[in-house]
This record gives sequence, structure tokens and C-alpha cells, in this order.
Amino acid sequence: MPGRPSGAFRTMVRKEIMANLVSYKFFIVILLTSVLIFTSLFVMARDYKSRLADYQLIRPKPGEPIAVLAPNPLSIFAKGLDEAMTRSFEVNALGIEVRAGQQSGNAIFAFFPAPDFVYVVKVVLSLVALLLGFDLVSREKETGVLRLMLSNPVSRGTVLAGKWLGNYLSLAVPFVLVTLLGFAVMGLDPQIEFGLGGALRALLLLSVTLLYIALFLSLGLLVSTLTKKAASSLIVLLLVWAVAVFVLPNLGTLLARQMVDVPSVKALSEKRQQIWTREVLLAITEGRGKGAPVWDAARKAHFDAVNSEFDKLEADYRMKFDKLVRLSKNINRISPAASFVYAATEMAGTGISEEGFLKDSVVRYKNIVLKEMDRGEKIHAAFAYRYRSVGQVLAQGGLFDLAWLAVFAIAFFAFAHTAFVRYDVR
Repeated sequence: MPGRPSGAFRTMVRKEIMANLVSYKFFIVILLTSVLIFTSLFVMARDYKSRLADYQLIRPKPGEPIAVLAPNPLSIFAKGLDEAMTRSFEVNALGIEVRAGQQSGNAIFAFFPAPDFVYVVKVVLSLVALLLGFDLVSREKETGVLRLMLSNPVSRGTVLAGKWLGNYLSLAVPFVLVTLLGFAVMGLDPQIEFGLGGALRALLLLSVTLLYIALFLSLGLLVSTLTKKAASSLIVLLLVWAVAVFVLPNLGTLLARQMVDVPSVKALSEKRQQIWTREVLLAITEGRGKGAPVWDAARKAHFDAVNSEFDKLEADYRMKFDKLVRLSKNINRISPAASFVYAATEMAGTGISEEGFLKDSVVRYKNIVLKEMDRGEKIHAAFAYRYRSVGQVLAQGGLFDLAWLAVFAIAFFAFAHTAFVRYDVR
């Protein structure tokens, strides 16, 4: 008797796996997912190599006060803000001039989101997980299989857990194999160098993906236990999926913009130009007709004033922008899709926080260059940026998003269990 519950659980898991293996719909879904993943990796790899070629052309020569970052190879899987991070930041008397840098050569990306691995998982894999879970209970109630199953000495919790695990393995195992194969193919390309750290980040990104799939499978199971017919389950889940994946993430950003007033980049640039013009005119007025020493002193004083005001202006803008980003992220986290994107992009080094650390590094570089220019020295400082470690990423918000996804997955399964215990199988 003690071994019966575990035996029933294994039987239930095998039953679900075998049911999927003999289903032509399941093979169509797996084939479609595999094609999408390989197509995504191929397209994004070409995009990365194109931007890498651009970087080789625009990378600064020694002595040029330009900060530019090479494209991140992990942007193949999670592009995130990598295109913004690889712009060219040129230091001059006006501060930092931002130029285009390495633009994607694919014009389609200007109209549609980049079809990277994260996007395929966020949209397609979440839908596939829901389609696997939407009728696990309601369909078997309609056919009478569920009533027959529960007439045996097996607990409802065992039945539900077996169904969940069997379908999760049916989706996760082929998905992991296909993804690892894609990772391996990318690693064979001599132009794409991940390194040991990059490979570790890619595996962690895959782990986040598996957690995301578990969440949506649990959601599908929950809705299936709350409805009596499979058709009703499907309609409800399609609505929930559309809201969670497309509506809520964009709604959060719109709400945050209404709550936090952030000046536009154009307005900020015009204000910097006004400050520069004012101080230059004052320096000319003070030094006019008084000889070189007076002119040099006036120029230096006003040059320092310009930099000081620029720094205050930039600090005020960054404070408001960071407040907007924090509020937007917190609202968007109502959607598990948003938490998944935040966790995946930060793990890949292409997230919002990573971009913020890069901009702080560029500001520090600017201050070093301006000091060398002020002393009349030749510019020796070269820009260098080191991505945050995985530990830093987890400590600075990544762990929260992972925990939030886990809470969603566990809560959905717990609610599904509660509903299934009271489910009328007649």
C-alpha cells in the first residue's frame, strides 16, 4: 500500500506522455516550435554579425574620445536594448553626443519586434503551454475518462500532479533538446564567441524559459479545473493569454508615463545648447580686450560652469527617468510575460538596468576626458565597460523576477488543486 500513490503518479505521468506522443497535433506543435526557434536564431545571428561588422568600422582609434560598445553575442537570444547600448557616445565640449552606432540591417525590425529567442518563447511557447493544459480536466470530464479514473483508489492531487508533470515533460524535453542544439550550432560559428560566461548565461536563460513554460501550463490547468467544457476553457485562456502577453506590459508603460513627467531628449538637448551659448557669450564679454590671460581664465571658468550645469541637468533627467522605469516595471510585473522579459534580458546583459550601468560608465569616462582636455593634454583615456556578473544581476532585481515567476507558477497550480478537489466529475 505505501508504494501505491507513487506508482499511480508514475502511471499518470506515463499516460500523459504517451497520449501526447500518439497525437499528431502534438507533433505539429513541436515541429512548428522547432522551426520558429531555428529561424529566430538564424535571423538574429545574421543581425548580430551585421552589427559586429559595423562596430569594426566605427570603433574608435587611440586618442579619440568616443565610447562605443561591441554588440553582445547573447543579443542573438535576447536582443533587448543591445542596439541602444551599442550606440556611439562621443565626448566633446557640449558633453556627450549620442550617435547611431550599430544599427540593425533588417528593415523589418523597425516595424515589428525583433524575432529573438525570448520573443518566440514569450508569445509562442506560452500559447503552446496553454494549449497543452486547457483541456486536461474539462475534456476528460466530457468524455467520462475522469470519472472512471477517480473511481480507482487514487487521490485527486496525484491525478492533477501527474497530468501536470506528464505534459510539462512532453513540452520541456523536446524544447530543451532543440534549444541546446541551436546553442551548439551558434557556438560553432567563428564570428560568434560566447565564452564560458556567455554559455553560463545562456543556460540560465534557458532555465528562466522553463520556469515561464511551467507558469503557463499551470495557468492552463487552472482554467481547465474551473470550466466544465474544453471549448469554454480555450476561449477563456486565449483571452487571458492576449491580455497577459500583449495588453498588460504596454498598459503599465502608458500609466507610468502619465504619473511621472520626464522631459524629452530633444528638450534636454536644446537646454544644453542654451547653456553652452550663454556661457560662451559671457566668456567672450569678460575676456574682450583684456588679453590672453584674462580670456583663458574666463574661458576656463565658464567651461567649468557649463560642465557643472550639464551634470546637474543630466542627473535630474536620470533621476526622473529612473523613477519612470521603476514605476513602469513594477506595474508591468502584473503580467508574467513582462517579468520573464526583464529576467531574460538582464541575464543576457541587454536589459534596462544594464543600460543604466553603461550610461553611468559613459558619464565617468566623459569626466575623465574633459579633465584631460582642460589640462591641455593629449587624450589617453580609453573607454572600457565590463558587464555585471550573474551574481550582481540576480542581486539587483533578477532574483526578484525569477521569484515572481515561481510565485505565479506555484499559485496557479495551488488554485488548480483547490478547484480540482471540489470538481464535479459527473
